[in-house]
Amino acid sequence: MARRVTARAGSWSAGGLLLGLLLAAGCGDPPPRLPDPPNPQAYWIERSDAELQAELVAQCTAATAAKKPMLLAFSAPWCIDCRQMRALEAEPELSEELANWGKVVVHVGRLDRHKPLLEAFRVGAIAHWVALAPTDCAADVTTWPVLRASTFEPQTGWFGAKTAPELRAWLEKARG
Repeated sequence: MARRVTARAGSWSAGGLLLGLLLAAGCGDPPPRLPDPPNPQAYWIERSDAELQAELVAQCTAATAAKKPMLLAFSAPWCIDCRQMRALEAEPELSEELANWGKVVVHVGRLDRHKPLLEAFRVGAIAHWVALAPTDCAADVTTWPVLRASTFEPQTGWFGAKTAPELRAWLEKARG
């Protein structure tokens, strides 16, 4: 019986050491506060569903005339990953690729705005991009073929691409 207790104590100390190392690795300094993105009111525009639909049609019309795919960026100004994505979009390598796309930012509020789009594109977290190949701008956006869709968390680090070159590669792959 004493041996069993010793084995448990040995396992506990190894487990405790591992837990301590994991906690220490995750409990460092918090990430630096991101600067406010340029002109956030022009990027995160609160639109009604009708206003968003009008913007989608306008951007789709311009994109299809230029033979460009469409990018829906599900985002909100309170989201640290969304703010980091906005900063990455300003980097030349990514901004050059984004010039090949029509883009609409869908301000999702606290994931309580534009729910039909959130549900149709299975957006469970933001920042979330959906690359689309619009075929009929008058048709509902949810009927356009999806080229790719991903959630990106460049700041918190859980999902997706984290750098401008990785995001560019994601977009290039979507464009084919």
